[in-house]
Amino acid sequence: MTSIKTFVSVDWGTTNLRLRLVEVPSLKIVEEVVSPKGIKTIYNEWLDFGGDKETYFLNFLKKQLAFFVTNISSDVTIVISGMASSSIGLRELPYADLPFKTDGKTLYIETIQSDIIPNTIQLISGVKSDSDVIRGEEVEIIGLVNEEDVNQSIVFITPGTHSKHVLCEKGVITNFFTFMTGEVFSVISENTILKASIEKTDFDESVLNAFEQGVQKAMEGKSLLNTLFKVRTNNLFKEKTNVENYYYLSGLMIGEELQSLRELECDYIKLCAGGKLFELYHKAIEILGLESKTKIIKSTVVDLSVVKGQWNIIKNQL
Repeated sequence: MTSIKTFVSVDWGTTNLRLRLVEVPSLKIVEEVVSPKGIKTIYNEWLDFGGDKETYFLNFLKKQLAFFVTNISSDVTIVISGMASSSIGLRELPYADLPFKTDGKTLYIETIQSDIIPNTIQLISGVKSDSDVIRGEEVEIIGLVNEEDVNQSIVFITPGTHSKHVLCEKGVITNFFTFMTGEVFSVISENTILKASIEKTDFDESVLNAFEQGVQKAMEGKSLLNTLFKVRTNNLFKEKTNVENYYYLSGLMIGEELQSLRELECDYIKLCAGGKLFELYHKAIEILGLESKTKIIKSTVVDLSVVKGQWNIIKNQL
């Protein structure tokens, strides 16, 4: 480990899998393999297949490693973070507790040796509070925290299927909150009566007003269970097109998630997102009046945060 020149970074989430061969200490990405088979998919496949769960997961991972053009010799360490250490993952590991220092030294890490994959596998666990858990985002934060952050209180926002708001005070994670924004949006838009009232398209200026109205409606503080039905009446009363309604619903959901930030005391908010989610969250932050205390983390920096976080963690194991 002391003469390590490369490692394989594995970011295994609920819905996706990403493997990257990384040079160190430059953290240059040599090669990448991406699969839509996240932990949830592999777990469900294993339920149908049967046998030893860990063996099933390792055999799948071995197949993904074979997609690298570069030969991955047996002395290259594989570092895995995300949902792989959950109850539906490769091997369930206990959580680290709060407060959690962002040097990663208190993370629970388990070494896996197997005949299936000859490489040493370092499986990284997550962090828990009294009422919430994160697996994967803590590694991102370790990769994102800089020297300036260790003197301030920061809220890191990581949008996604399960958005996370991570409160980091002077380099220590003291609390975090999970918002099921993406998953609930998906369920509502695909499996409720509102499905007939919306139509998805790319976000642009033509739907901006509808999105803003959704955020502003959420800011009124009324029950979301009530305001959701406005999506239906927008359609019935011809107040909005189905395309506009899609972004009105998006504004309602994201506004509902972010409005709690107005009451949360911190020096800065750091928005860590790329693509369309960045546009929507950034616009919602503007509408909420939080733009002046918000810093935008570039998508290229966010993209490398897991790799950087994993490297910072395994360096401490040397």
